Amino acid sequence: MTLEGPPESLTQSPIIKPQVAQKTTPLDGRTFLYLGSTIGEEASLIPIVEILPSGFLSTPTTSYQERIKEFSASYFELGSQFTLFSDGSRVGTFITTHTDINQDYCHPRPEGRGIIRLAPGAEEVQSFLALARDFTTTSNFTDYRPVVQTRALRQASIDMVIDVIPSLGASWPPSVLESRKALNFFRLQPDHKPTIIATFTRNDPLEVGPSLAGMYSILLIGANREEIGYQTTYVDYRPASTAGKAAGRYLNHLDLNGDGQSEVVLEMLGEKSKWISILGLNEQTWNKTYSDSCEPSDAPNTQIF
Repeated sequence: MTLEGPPESLTQSPIIKPQVAQKTTPLDGRTFLYLGSTIGEEASLIPIVEILPSGFLSTPTTSYQERIKEFSASYFELGSQFTLFSDGSRVGTFITTHTDINQDYCHPRPEGRGIIRLAPGAEEVQSFLALARDFTTTSNFTDYRPVVQTRALRQASIDMVIDVIPSLGASWPPSVLESRKALNFFRLQPDHKPTIIATFTRNDPLEVGPSLAGMYSILLIGANREEIGYQTTYVDYRPASTAGKAAGRYLNHLDLNGDGQSEVVLEMLGEKSKWISILGLNEQTWNKTYSDSCEPSDAPNTQIF
């Protein structure tokens, strides 16, 4: 009797592990924030983030096209109703009549289209945030009263960026005034002074496209506290040569989690696409609480749907 080893072909055979399918989370019963705009006589909504007690998660991306159809079936069925918000106030309602797929952002998103009804005084609103009608963070919404721009407010934004540019070590643009590409104002509370949010760029028109030599963007927020004049409370400086192009501009704000503090929704513009970012206010400091990514592998706040 002799002992022999197993055939060579067996010793070199790879170990095959069974493939375990990754579970997906049901879409029903979840709360999403939507971004909307008017399109002629109708309006459109796209989901931008899921709202959780602990923060925000992304909505379906290109890797999960099948979930886009499921989302539309769950949340954009015929007759679905939504409440619209702008400047932290209710401004109208939306009723879904049909669906589509939106390709405006770096990941395709489900899109609901339908009938819009705006409240008196809000007829000029063209872009807004939205929540499903059966979900609101609070019923204490003030009447829609957007901040009226004044020369003093516009000048305050220029004064702030003039102070900021040297501290960043950034090159001066040929014209500081012409470098201001976006300017908005909002009140965090009805009795507060307006908050300023502005975007300045060098060698960039604040749109999706390639970055030129020396391009940078500065998004700043300023507040007037205790009547001492406007002071910068948030700065996002993005030199394209080192950080890549990511120029942000204000879209809207709303208290998303019911804590009495509004979150600011931004649109970020890159070389090939645009995406969503959200800022939250912690005491008197703004911090980024969520950001999409045009490269899914780089996005920390994503979830497989």
